Parts: sequence; structure tokens; C-alpha cells
Amino acid sequence: MKKIVAIWLLALLPLFGIAQPLDARQRTAETIVADALAQLPVSTPALFDEVMGEIAATGSRGVEMVASMFVPAAEGKNTTLEYALNGVVCYASAPGREALLPEIRKGLVAALAQEGDTAKRSFLISQLQLCGTAEEAAALLPALDDPALADYALRALVSMPGTEELLLSLARQEGLTTARRCALARAFADKGTAAAEPVLTAWAADADEELKAALWPALARCGTASSLRLLGEAAATVGYAAEPTEATESYLVLLERCAAAGDAKPVAKAARKLLACDRQYVRGAALRLLVLTQGVRKSMPLLLKAIGEGPAEYRFAALDVLGAGDDELFARLTAAMPRWNAGAQAALLCWLGERHATSQSDVIARSIASPDPEIAAAAIDAATHIGDEQTLTALVGALEGLLSAKAEAALLHFNGKIDGRMEELLHRDEPQVLVAALRLTGARRLTACADRVFELLDAPQPEVADAACATLAQVARPGDAGRIAAMLDTADAARVSGLQEALHAALLPLSAEERCARIEAFLEASPAGERYYPVLARTDTPQAVARLLERFRADGSETAFDALLLVNTPQMIDTLYALAAEHPALADRALGRYAELTARFRTTPVRLYQQTRRALALEASDATRSRLLTNLLDVQAYPALVLAVSYLENEGTAAAAAAVVKNLVAKSSPMPGGADIRAALEKAREVYRKLAQSDADAGYAVDEITGLLGRLPETGFVALPVDPAQWQPVADSPASGRKLSAAAAAKLRRSAETALRENWTGRDGMLLYAGKSPSTIALEKPRENFELWLEWRSQGEAGLGVRSLPLVRLGGAGTTVRTADGFVQDVPASDNAAGEWNTLYVKVSDDRITVVENGVTVVENRTMENLREPGMPVDVTGTVWIAGLGSPVELRDMWLRELPSTPLYELSEEERAEGFELLFDGRSLHKWTGNKVNYVPLDGTIDVTASYGGGGNLYTKKEYGDFILRFEFRFLHEAVNNGIGIRTPMGVDAAFDGMEIQVLDHDAPIYRDLHAYQQHGSVYGVIAAKRVVFPPLGEWNVEEIRAVGDRITVTVNGEVILDGNIREACQGHAVAPDGGTENPYMIDHRNHPGLFNKRGHIAFCGHGAGIQFRRVRILDLSPEADAK
Repeated sequence: MKKIVAIWLLALLPLFGIAQPLDARQRTAETIVADALAQLPVSTPALFDEVMGEIAATGSRGVEMVASMFVPAAEGKNTTLEYALNGVVCYASAPGREALLPEIRKGLVAALAQEGDTAKRSFLISQLQLCGTAEEAAALLPALDDPALADYALRALVSMPGTEELLLSLARQEGLTTARRCALARAFADKGTAAAEPVLTAWAADADEELKAALWPALARCGTASSLRLLGEAAATVGYAAEPTEATESYLVLLERCAAAGDAKPVAKAARKLLACDRQYVRGAALRLLVLTQGVRKSMPLLLKAIGEGPAEYRFAALDVLGAGDDELFARLTAAMPRWNAGAQAALLCWLGERHATSQSDVIARSIASPDPEIAAAAIDAATHIGDEQTLTALVGALEGLLSAKAEAALLHFNGKIDGRMEELLHRDEPQVLVAALRLTGARRLTACADRVFELLDAPQPEVADAACATLAQVARPGDAGRIAAMLDTADAARVSGLQEALHAALLPLSAEERCARIEAFLEASPAGERYYPVLARTDTPQAVARLLERFRADGSETAFDALLLVNTPQMIDTLYALAAEHPALADRALGRYAELTARFRTTPVRLYQQTRRALALEASDATRSRLLTNLLDVQAYPALVLAVSYLENEGTAAAAAAVVKNLVAKSSPMPGGADIRAALEKAREVYRKLAQSDADAGYAVDEITGLLGRLPETGFVALPVDPAQWQPVADSPASGRKLSAAAAAKLRRSAETALRENWTGRDGMLLYAGKSPSTIALEKPRENFELWLEWRSQGEAGLGVRSLPLVRLGGAGTTVRTADGFVQDVPASDNAAGEWNTLYVKVSDDRITVVENGVTVVENRTMENLREPGMPVDVTGTVWIAGLGSPVELRDMWLRELPSTPLYELSEEERAEGFELLFDGRSLHKWTGNKVNYVPLDGTIDVTASYGGGGNLYTKKEYGDFILRFEFRFLHEAVNNGIGIRTPMGVDAAFDGMEIQVLDHDAPIYRDLHAYQQHGSVYGVIAAKRVVFPPLGEWNVEEIRAVGDRITVTVNGEVILDGNIREACQGHAVAPDGGTENPYMIDHRNHPGLFNKRGHIAFCGHGAGIQFRRVRILDLSPEADAK
């Protein structure tokens, strides 16, 4: 990767102001910004802060660069660039980062001055609105004369602190349009600019309706008493109505502001006049103004009249004016209550309750008993807030009246303790009161009343006894468990479930193990032990499950079975499966619960598939099977799709199966294809067409499937044979290293054929290995790149070979894969228990392998080990093997899909004759070392997938001195920054400790101000290359780098763009003669201590994605190579 150097040449200082600082990775602003933009949009807040922090650190220059990349709206979108600018503004505006803002603002102002596109200017103005100050305000003035930008500019000026004087100077100009006056009026309103009042009132003289709609609210916000007459007349003119100019609302707002400012006399006078208005909201506002100017006491007659006589809107306005109130005010109001109608009394009672007027609890309590339901209901609501004994007593009394339900609800939320009163109520005789008291006791969990609740279980009234039973679970304590158990032993059947719930609740504070032990003790001592099964099950302990299974298997107890369905643990999944298998009559119920638990406690999607598959194999109803199939809706694994397809033909399961088929084909990437999947989709479409006759939504599924059929790949997975006759014996291990005679080889072949016949059979869709002797078999056809699914099970070990190499070991201590790093297992054991089916996925591409077992990734994209020739890449093609190692093995459902062949490159005859060597043939990096995680073979290329800020270069294993390096490269997106290190040690900055030939998309707009020595093909910081024009993104470029002694020649697409002598370029001074960090002999003014290295590694130096290389070959010109 190119770490761009940072000290700008003196000659360029007038253009850029100051020398450009380097970041820790030796990058200049251009590189930092380009790297950052390539990461957007980011995926995490942490990465957002990292990226925006780097852009912000480039200061105004970075902001200008991002802004300069905007394109006109007609030419494309600027989403990423807008995201970047807005992100850096928000980042710099966060607390603690304010020091970054001056440079951000400077960059925005500079960009605005250089920009002519309206859409781009409006966006830049919007960012200044977020972070600008009065210092930047002048930059917005030209935009005020552009009708398309004026509103943006004014909004920004309003948001910027300290811009009042500038706005006033604009307002005092002659000949302003109505639109400009409106905008300024709104600006003054938003800023509350009092000095604008004379200007605004002057504009009112000839204002049209449009201007009035801006003027009146503005005067309301920044006017004084001087504007009261103007706004009052405007409000009167419209009859104090609500209308577009907001005259009345503005007048009332200004009156309130004047009252707050102490202008009591004119406000009070205006308010008294407004009391005569026939609009209630205006009268209510007038009351408020009178209270503000002359106080509550002096306004009380008007307030009492409003509450007692006024319409509802006026009444509530009067009450609202009173504010929080105090005891004196509460008393004065309640004294007037008897003279008012029911509506007024109810309104006051609600108001008293909301203000927690405890001094008036006697009034509220008396009102609860009012014969008027409106008054009583309001008093009950008020009592909820008061929470004292008086109101509590009144509410308890109301439990016997017509409003008993409302009183019960009030007691439920009562703002105080009710325990003692509930205890009293629970000793009453009236059933209505007892039932309500029991419900309240339970809802408020009044455990102190538990003893009385127990007594009421024997109440003569059935409704009371039932209520007591329902309440018991909410008040029972661990100490009550014994008497609950005693009752459970002898209770009527109707009471059993309530007592079971109570026993469960009573024991909940204990640990699961303690609960289990207590319940088992009750069970053993009980003459009706089955009644404890549901409670025992809800402990979710292994002991409980074992006891229930024992009881069920002993006598087929349906109660024990029902209890087992209540257990809520992942361990119960296997138990339910076993129950369903053993008892077909109970399978539907067991598997219904099984489906719930497997979905709830899923570990991996593939294991959910396995659990679903084994359950579907049992006897069950179509409804149960359909429920099981729905578990596969999101299992994006080919075996799950195949499983669902098998249920399409059954009418009872077809709908569920069709949904799974549709979902999995649509969601899987890559999309599965082939004739079998096409037929399955067509069948699913038929199913949905039938459903659409009664369900309109099914028609959408028909359309979706039709679309899927149009995109379905022609080829897909094919089934591998389970007939051993279609497999070939493998005679010898490739790692044995033995060279055999023809006779010995023939003997081994015969032995392998015998082992195949003795060990391998096919039965019931399975390939079986008997384990009599070791035997490895292979498919006849060699394969290159492919995906493979298979299922296997064994009590021991087995093996799988790819490319004719035994690379995957199944079972034993866990599935492992033989890679270039030895046997690898990147995760804990992925195998299921010995003897259970395992689902294996293998992908082989180039020299890499990925193995996923049971949904757990064992290895991903790891280099395979060549056991025949260690250190060399595996063969391009080879057969798939299955190895029996002595333990019986069963295999089934083996599916293979061939992937496109990787383009392999060979040297031309001419290059071969010259002595060139391929460093990358399209599939293997065996001649390279270093970062093979972010440099991977992909479709015949070296694909750079480095993440942001990632490190690590890819180096040749060999060192080279003089050479000719040829390769092809292409940029996948704009602003890609990379490099080719030459004669460099490993683990250093190749640009300085070796040499780096720049690889850069210098055509990207972000690099328009690039130094010549940073252009593509330059010896970075040493010799500038001629600027080359690249073809469109995605097209391949051809490059040659020739290094002979001190002379470096770079040719791109047939054009020599650099031909120079590095020693002459710096006059022999790779480092500063005075030992300093400033080297005047280098065009980047930096030291390059490794410039004259005689030899070193070739390196790909990239830190970001977006570039690919291919056809990499080299001719070693060193004397040692010639001698060889």
C-alpha cells in the first residue's frame, strides 16, 4: 500500500498555504481522505469515529477535497460525499472535539466560494448552518440574492450565533421583495431580535397577507408593548379567529410576553376587553393574562365564575390558570363547589386529585358518596392520587355501589398502603366485597393477607372460593407450600390447577434444585401424586424430567406426559423426540412441543435442520409436520431445501413445504439451480396458485416464484452415487513417499479392490462402510472447484479427500482439516455425539478449502497442504475420496455442485524461453508469504480484501536484485491506493526502507492536486512518472517494472512512463547528509534509507480493498540466476 509522504515542496506553498503534515502511516491529506471515503458508509459507531476523525484531522484541506468531488445532480449522486461532510461536521461538533471546528468551517467556506452548482452550494450552506459562527456569516451573503439559496442561507444565519447585526443591516436595505422580508421576519422571530421591532412595524404599513403571516408571529416573539396596538387591531380585524396570518395567536403571545416583562397596565386592560369575546380559547387566555398581571386573589371572582358557570373549554382554561395551587386556594375553591353544577364539581375534583390536594381529602371522600355518578366518578379518580385514610375509607365503601368496578380500579392504583383495609374487607360477609378484595389482594401481592385467603378457600359462596383460589398464587410464600400441598392432595378437580399454580409460585424464591426436592417430597407423601407432576416439571431440572419419565414409562400416565410438555430446556428436545418415537399415539403432541423448543433453543441453522429432519421421519399428522417444516424457513442450507421439496407432493404439507422452498431459493447465495430445483419451484408455484383461490396474498407468492424461475441458474447440485460400483478403489496414500514397482502397484490395486468389495455397500439411500479393513474409495471424475454437502455418522473416525488428497478427518477428537499449517480446527469440536448424523459442507476453490460441519465453521478459505510435494500447491484437479479407517461409517444425501474453473495462466513460449517464472498462476500463492488473509486467490486474480486500517503486506518468499516484473491490474472502484514494493525487507515501509512503485488511481477527482511523484508508476518520493490515462474502472492494465542496478523503468499499457536512475535523482543522497529528517536531495524531502538496497522482496503494499492483480511473473536478472 502506498503510504503517501507529507512534506509539500516549497514551490507549492503558495497554493496550499502550509506544508502538509503526515499521519502515523505516512499518509497525506489526499490519501487519508481517499482511504476514508472508500469505507463509507461505515458499519459501526467506532468505525464512524475512526473514519471521521481522520478526515477531520486533515483540516480545511480535507473538507475542500471532499467538496471538490461533488458532481452536478444531473451527472450522478453525491450520497457518499454528503455522508462524509455531514459526518465530519457532526463528529467535530461533539463535546470535547470543538477544537477541530475552526478548520472544518474554514474548509466549508472555501468550498462554498469555489462552487457554482446550486445543489452543491445548498448542501454546503446546510453544513455551515450546523457549525458556523458569525465569522462565516459574510460567506453566505451572496446566496441571499439567489432565489434557490436564499432560504438555505437565512436558515444558516439564524442558526449561527452573533449574526443579529448582519440580519438587521439586510433588513434596513431598500427595495426588499416580499419573499426577502418574510424570510427576514422569520429569522428575527427565531432569534428573538428585539432591535428588529421598528423595521417590522414599518413593514406592516403596506403588508399583504403573505407578509402578515410572517410579521405577526415575528412581532409576537421580538416586539414590545409598542406593538400591542398594531397586533390588537390585526386580531380584531379577523374577529379573533384562528387564520393563516396568526394575528390572534400572535397578539396573545405578545400580551403574555409584556406581562412577564412587567407591562401590567396595558395587558390587564386588553385582557378585560378580551373577556367579552365569544371565542372560549381567547377568554381563557384573557383569564391567564389577568392572573399574570394582578394575581390569583384579585382575579378570583372571575375565576370562580368561569369554573362554575362557563362552558367546559372556558372552565378548564380557568383551572389551568390556577397552576399548582396551595391549601388556601384549594379551600376557597371547594367552598364554592356546592353552588356549581355537576360538570363543574367533577372538573374541580379531578383538578384537586391531579394536584394531590390532601388538605381536601374530606371533600373528595364525601363526593365519592355523591348520588350524582359524574361527581362520584370524578371523586374516585381524585382519591387515587390522595392516598390517605379518608379517601381509602370512601373508596372501600364504593366497592358496594354502582361504581364498584371504578372503585376497585382506583384501589389497585391507590397512592398509599391498603394492606390493613384489605385485611378488614376480607373479613366482611358480602360476596361482592370479598371478591373485589381478593382481586385487589392478589394484584397488589399483599402477602400479609395470605392466611385469610387460605381461609376463604372454604367460603360457602362459590365465587368467593374461586376468587381466593385464583389469588393464592399471588400471595403464597415458601412457608405456605406445606398447607397448599395438603389442600392439593384432597381438592376438587376444579381447584387443582389453581393450587398447582399457587404451589409453584410459593416455591419460586427457592433454587430450582430446592424446589424440585420439596415437590418430590410432597409427591411421595401424597395419595394423589400425579397432581404434583406439572409443578415438578416447571422446575426444569434433570431430576424432575427423570422422575416424570419414570412415572410415564411405568404406567403410561397421561398426567406425567402432559407435565413433560411443560419443561422448558434445550435438553428436553431429545426427550420429546424419544417419546414421539416410542409412542406414536402421542407423537403429535410431543412433536408440537419439540418444534417450539428446537426453534427457541436453536444453536446453528444446520442443527435445526437436523432436528427437524429426524422429527419429520416419525409418524405424525400433516399439521404437525407442517409446523415442523416452518422451522426451515430461514435455514439456508441445501439439505434443508431438499428436505422441504420432499413434502411438496403431500397435500397436507404442501403449503408449508412450498413456503420453505420459495424462501430458501430466494434467500440462498448463490442461488441454487438445476432441473430438480426448477421442478420444485414449479410445484411450489402450483401450490400457491391453488391457495390463491381463497387467499389473495398467495398471489404475491406466485409472482415471486415466477421471478425466481426467471433467474434460476441452469446447473446446480447433483447427487453422488450410493452404489459402491460407481466408486473406484484408492490403492495408496499420496503421502507414503513410496516408489513402487509395477508388480507392487498391481498388488496394492488388487488389495484395494478387495477392500472395497468387502467393506462398501449401498442400502436405503446410504453408502455404508463395514469397517472390516481400511478402505478408501474415490469418484472417477477429477474435479477442480466445487461445493459438497454430505451427511455422515460413525462411532469412530472416517476421512474425506479432495483433489486426491486425504485432507479432512471426520470424527475422533473432532473434525479437522489438513492445511498448509498442519491439521487445523479453528473452533471447538463441531461433531455431533458419536453415532448421530453430521451434516458436512465443503468448498474447494483454487488451493483453498472451507469446511463447515453442523453449521460450525471448522476452517475457512485456508490453503490446502500438498502431501505429495510439501510446499507446492495442490494439483489443479483431483478426485473426491471417502476413507473408511476401521470404524463403520454411514453416508447419505451427498450432493456436489461444480464451480467455474479458475483461469490458469502459463508463460508464453517467448517468456518461457527467456527464463520468466510465474509468481502467481491464477490460483495459488505458494510462492508468497505474509498477509494471505487480505490477499486471496479469486477467479484467477489476487484479490485485495484488506479492511480499513488493516496492516500486512504480501511478499515473495525469494529476494530479487535485478529483475523484470510483469503483471496486470485493475481498479474496482475510484481512488484505489496501492503499491509494488521492490528490494524491500519484510515488515517495513517499502517506500522508505526499500523502493515502492506507486499503484494509484490518480484519475480520481480526490487526487487532482497530486504531486507528480505520487502518480502511478513513480518511484515514490524519488522519481516522478509521466501521467498515464487509465481505461474505465474494471478494465485490465498491463505493467512492467524493470530494475537493473540503479535504473528503474516502468511501462504501463505499452507506454514507458518512467525511465530513470535513482542514484542520479537524489545525487547519491538517500538520506540527508547532516543526519536530519529533511533531505533536500529528495523531491519529497524525506529520507529513503533503503533506496540503494541491492536486493530484497517483491511486495504488494495495500491497506484497502478495490484492486486485483493477475498474470504475475518475473525474470530474475541477477548473476546468480544467470549462473543457475
